[in-house]
Amino acid sequence: MEKPIERRSVTAAQTGQEYVPSSKIRSAADIERAAAGVIDVDAKTTTYVVLACIIAASGGVLFGYDGGTTGGVESMAQFSRWFFPQTGDSSFYCKYNNKSLQAYSAIMHFTGSLASIPASYFTQHWGRKGSMIIAGTSFCIGAVCQASAKNTFAPLFLGRIFWGIGVGFGDHCAFIYTAEMAPPRWRGRLNTIVQLGTIGGIVVANAINIGTNKWIAGWRISLGLAAVPGSILLLGGLFLPETPNSLVERGYLSEAKNVLQKVRGTKDVDVEFDTIVLANEALKGMENPWRAIFRRRNRPQLVLAIAMPFFQQWSGVNGVSFFAPQIFAGVNALGSGNEGSLIAAVIVNGVQLIATIITVFIVDRVGRRTLLISGSVLGFAAEIAVAIVFAVAAGKNAVNLPFGASIAAIVLIGLYSISFGFAWGPIGWLIPSEIHDLNTRAAGQSITVFTQLVSGATVTQTFLNMLCSLKYGIYIFFGVWQFIAIFFTYFLVPETRGVPIEECANFVRAHKIWRHITYPGGVVPQNEVVTQMQRLSVNLPAEQAADGAASKR
Repeated sequence: MEKPIERRSVTAAQTGQEYVPSSKIRSAADIERAAAGVIDVDAKTTTYVVLACIIAASGGVLFGYDGGTTGGVESMAQFSRWFFPQTGDSSFYCKYNNKSLQAYSAIMHFTGSLASIPASYFTQHWGRKGSMIIAGTSFCIGAVCQASAKNTFAPLFLGRIFWGIGVGFGDHCAFIYTAEMAPPRWRGRLNTIVQLGTIGGIVVANAINIGTNKWIAGWRISLGLAAVPGSILLLGGLFLPETPNSLVERGYLSEAKNVLQKVRGTKDVDVEFDTIVLANEALKGMENPWRAIFRRRNRPQLVLAIAMPFFQQWSGVNGVSFFAPQIFAGVNALGSGNEGSLIAAVIVNGVQLIATIITVFIVDRVGRRTLLISGSVLGFAAEIAVAIVFAVAAGKNAVNLPFGASIAAIVLIGLYSISFGFAWGPIGWLIPSEIHDLNTRAAGQSITVFTQLVSGATVTQTFLNMLCSLKYGIYIFFGVWQFIAIFFTYFLVPETRGVPIEECANFVRAHKIWRHITYPGGVVPQNEVVTQMQRLSVNLPAEQAADGAASKR
């Protein structure tokens, strides 16, 4: 017989509000079933929550627009003459090898990585909306600074610093916001919208560069239009509701329940709300999140929070996205001059956008692991093939690729972009946003954003120099990281499809390999066993169900 739970009052010290759990929560098993999604509220994917997540996804657009704009602007004639007149030699690999040029691209990533650290504090104590406002405002200021620059580095680099602050805060809050607003069954789909915004921002920026490339001061328009996604995120932060999880965490229980009812499209949210409140109560009195995330019990989440963005960036994506126009500068298949390289960049990033759109609809059906492994295999094969094409057709000192090799290069780099678009692009962000408990979620996301931006900055700062030094070997270098990612995913990345966000942390700890690191002797304490995860109503993969069953023994 199930032991009834004591009906106690949950008091929020900050507001004096009290909340008594719903009568629907009668036992420990009921809480477990609620967390597992077996006792389900009538949660709908309402227009309200979709619009909220799309606006929050502007945090992804900020990063994407920067990536798509920067490479194209750097190849525009007047911009180069004013700011970077000294580039590399005329060879295929070294045409744009310039340390200042790479520093201009990388400074945004370095600043963003530093900004992601205080973003954790702001997101946890001021709410997700506060970080959205800071991100949007910073990006607008950065756009104005860069668009108004003239013959001097100061406003140009100052604008990049503000963009870095915007990306650091925007990337941090956007994924947490969508993860907490989405119903469990649609969390993967809605969270990939943020990555969709990133790729969409790249493609839109590439397309704008094609048009502004024809004008003498077109680069000003390309940089200034970055204020548009910044303004959207700013307005979203001003007018969107705060997440129920954040409101509960800060003690605003009545407002939290009202928001949950609004985003779920139903008044019947007692079970889900009880789960959020009780999960938050369980975390009260716990240690500082930054200390907790380094504890043994959170070791799997810490490793995944670092490894996922690391593999995402060291697949070489920033080199392809940021410097696509430079990579294709020697490609003659789509016309001569800068315009042909910009068109090639639109094609390559456009197919990545299509792949990401498809992922939005299949990630919660196919699963995270399947997409990651298949994407890594395809990405590895494509990058090795690109290296072979460049080695055969361009050698080490060619100025341009022959027509046939140009077509092959565009197709193969396009295949790589597709592999990234349905795998490490969206899922490299999705999994880290799911796996932390409420106490360590903000700190964990800060670590993920920090790692992503530091890795991205390193790749961006060194890519053109590595391209000039390693020639075609640079694609072998990045391909090796894709190969390693296959085995990392297979052995160490749990399948979180269908697992409610409140239970993901315990589920990861109970993974067949991670449990031996998390718990002495690999024995999971009974109060942390996820006993409902293998239920048919959650529709988990057989391997994951077996893990859940094994953890009970």
